[in-house]
Amino acid sequence: MKKKFTAIDLFCGAGGLTLGLKKAGFRTLVGVEINENIAKTYKANNRKTKTLVKDISKVCGKEILKEAKIRKIDLIAGCPPCQGFSQLTEKWKKEDPRNGLVLEMARLVEEIKPKIVMMENVPGIVTKGKIILQTFVEKLQSLGYVINYGVLQMADYGVPQSRRRFVLLAGRGFEVKLPNPTHTWKKPNAKNNLKPWVTIDKIIRSMPKPVTLSYAVRNGGPQKFNWHIVRDLKPISIDRLKALSEGYDRRSLPEHLRPDCHKGTNEGFNNVYGRMEWNKVSPTITSGCTTPCMGRFGHPEALRTISIREAALIQTFPKNFRFIAQHMDTACDLVGNALPCEFAWKVAKSCYKAL
Repeated sequence: MKKKFTAIDLFCGAGGLTLGLKKAGFRTLVGVEINENIAKTYKANNRKTKTLVKDISKVCGKEILKEAKIRKIDLIAGCPPCQGFSQLTEKWKKEDPRNGLVLEMARLVEEIKPKIVMMENVPGIVTKGKIILQTFVEKLQSLGYVINYGVLQMADYGVPQSRRRFVLLAGRGFEVKLPNPTHTWKKPNAKNNLKPWVTIDKIIRSMPKPVTLSYAVRNGGPQKFNWHIVRDLKPISIDRLKALSEGYDRRSLPEHLRPDCHKGTNEGFNNVYGRMEWNKVSPTITSGCTTPCMGRFGHPEALRTISIREAALIQTFPKNFRFIAQHMDTACDLVGNALPCEFAWKVAKSCYKAL
């Protein structure tokens, strides 16, 4: 039997990180989540884990240890909300109050003093959030942690989407190495011993036809259909999909089908109103994954976007993972904001080996 190490999942969301920790050999004792609607999904899939539905700034280390019924924790992991460091918010040039949550994580590390710290965020924390990141790093170093961090491409770790993320690993008095890639976009050879990127045809091509949200509501609700649900698209959105082949985006739309803000120009965000490609990885899955204007989320062939369940599979959630939500937007948040389980597992394995 593998030794079971203990973990705490801060900002646990739907629980993608906890799934990865479990697969790597960790027992997650407590998950912390501020949003009660999001926490319902975490609770449903992690019944042996104590879920604290609370603002993390109002949680102390003693409370977490009390809930965990343990004196020491091997690993604290967390994905602090990252919208404030995202390139998508760069144009607003405003300070996001959520940025400070990274330092709340540092506070809990100081109070609990786990053997290892694992933190994930958007690449923008290195640039836009460099002052907060520097403060976080200096705090951990002052506590005796040896730190490694970098920006990793999740497709290099078996996730069927292009998703670059910042990962920081810190061991208290010892080094925790970042995981080595297991996949590559290049042609695999004997030297690199890597597998090819996992493309979406291996993940969603065999999925049956989904139902629309309106049909699901009339016939027992979306959960009855395992959230294999798509939105009811407007005729103009269907016409745009008709005009595009797989892999193409709004730049290939005829002028009369372009949104007013994109007519006569290819400036701005191009990766919208587009279709995915079967033999490539997906673009980054976000909470807008079922809305054509929010990204290249069109199905490669059908006149629809991907469904929520298909998005969850691309995020490497298992097919039987339960999403507890009454509304489409909540389900999209659960899926789009999650850390892909496969990637969480690869990173957690490095932590397990270090322990």
